[in-house]
Amino acid sequence: MKVNLKLRRFWIGLVAVIFYLLMFFLVNHFLATNQQDQLRHFGAEYQQEVTTADHTQTFDRWRNNFQLYAIDLPAKGSNELSRVANSVVDHNLVNSNRPFTRIQYKGQANWLYLVSDAQNTRQAVLVQPINTIQKNYMRTWMMFTVVYLFIVGLLSLLLFRASQTRKQRIKQITENLKVIETHQEQEPIILTPNDPLFNLASTVNHLGQSVNNQFAEARLQKQSLRSLIENLPLGVMLLDESGQVEMANHALGEIMNTPVWPDQLANYMDYVKTYSLSRMIEHALRNPTKHTHRRRDIQLVGDEGRFVAADVISLVSHGGAEPKQKVLVMLYDLTEIKQNERAQLDFVTNASHELRTPVTSIAGFAETLLDGAKDDPEKSTEFLTIIRDQAQHLEALIHDILLLSKADQDQPLKWEAIDVAQVVDEELQVLHHQIDQQQLQVKVMRDDYHAPTLTDEVKIRQIIRNLLTNAVAYNHRGGKVIVHLQTTDHQLILHVQDTGDGLTTEDQARVFERFYRTDHSHQHDQGGTGLGLAIVANLVEQLGGQVSVKSQLGVGSIFTTELPLTDEHVSANGLKA
Repeated sequence: MKVNLKLRRFWIGLVAVIFYLLMFFLVNHFLATNQQDQLRHFGAEYQQEVTTADHTQTFDRWRNNFQLYAIDLPAKGSNELSRVANSVVDHNLVNSNRPFTRIQYKGQANWLYLVSDAQNTRQAVLVQPINTIQKNYMRTWMMFTVVYLFIVGLLSLLLFRASQTRKQRIKQITENLKVIETHQEQEPIILTPNDPLFNLASTVNHLGQSVNNQFAEARLQKQSLRSLIENLPLGVMLLDESGQVEMANHALGEIMNTPVWPDQLANYMDYVKTYSLSRMIEHALRNPTKHTHRRRDIQLVGDEGRFVAADVISLVSHGGAEPKQKVLVMLYDLTEIKQNERAQLDFVTNASHELRTPVTSIAGFAETLLDGAKDDPEKSTEFLTIIRDQAQHLEALIHDILLLSKADQDQPLKWEAIDVAQVVDEELQVLHHQIDQQQLQVKVMRDDYHAPTLTDEVKIRQIIRNLLTNAVAYNHRGGKVIVHLQTTDHQLILHVQDTGDGLTTEDQARVFERFYRTDHSHQHDQGGTGLGLAIVANLVEQLGGQVSVKSQLGVGSIFTTELPLTDEHVSANGLKA
């Protein structure tokens, strides 16, 4: 670019010099031609004046006004000019075919022009110094030269300033293009419509605005994608071809039990400590040009209870000169699923065991009766009583299993306005026979309760029934059962207190598990199914509440159920209060 600019300036200067020289030669030629034309004009005037008697006045006027000397031939004067004129004519240096010649007179050049009358009877020479006219034209030429140099200088200055302005604008356009390349905000280029770079500047401005809009949209999409990935319930990690982590969400850190550094460059080994998962990622990185997808259930190292379903996907892009690889790692936390599977397996095992016990008893005593014990009235009555009790226990067990199975199905809630205190009274009436047998004192505190309550009647009734049954069954003879019912602005609170043996700290942590029974329950042989409190916990959870227990060995236990009563809770379940 600099070479082209210097070459352009050289050619402009050369053209200016050539034009000046051409004008110089043209002006000189014009001066000579003009002076000769002037002499011819005087010669024609001489032809007119020569016929007059006295033309000395004309010659005097020429000499005074134009420094023109007229000499009749043959010259009779004795001055040097007359002798020169006679000599030129005598030597035939001028004639009718060549009327002009240059002579030196008094150290300066002169034009000598031969003229004659119409009959060619009289002749004369006209002598005029060449510089007579040249002096006037030289002054004009000097003025022209000054003006020309001024114009050339002004044009050069204007061209220089225009060149500098164009360079600055081109530099600004270039800088804007570099800014566009780096996806930064650029200053718009403002030019007038008649500027040669106006269209280019407008195009660059439009390009910059378009690129900025696209980049802003891409950045927004990237932020949205990052926000989406960050809030996914599964762990996501994106690696480059060298195994460096480009992105990892919060869920991955929780699953891997390690902090995530979003703004720090890290290798996938900083997060992955499980060998089998490392092997899956390493296998994907070793095939940078091949799409691969591997899935495997993995138990994480350092956390025996945590399982994940790992997907390792090799993403290969062939858009550039060379394929580029990204490795996507997705981890689904299977811990809860595995725990549910284990719980279901334990449930089936425990249910089978619980069902087998009464069935075995029934079959055993029935077989004993068939073997002859039926003939003994006393034994027959004893065995039939055992068979009846075991059948009742089996029926209760099947009932609770079916009830728990229905609770697990998370059926829709049926909201009704009911009097919970009345439900408590009705369930105590159902249990009055067991209460009387154990001579229990029952007290219901309802002063802080305000009816009605919006809840699911079937579920709240089952909760109250199981809690009361548990308080009666595991109480001491002559003990107490205290029911405290109250409502607040946001909750229904139910306390069921007994004066039984109480629970250990370990029992309190596990008392709501399915088929769990304390050592005290086995000692007292109350014949429970071990599912009552598990059903309570499940139903309370469905109602959006929570159940807890406080107990002391030898003193008794207090089971507390808290159920929400807010409009927001009702709306969250798609119902109207």
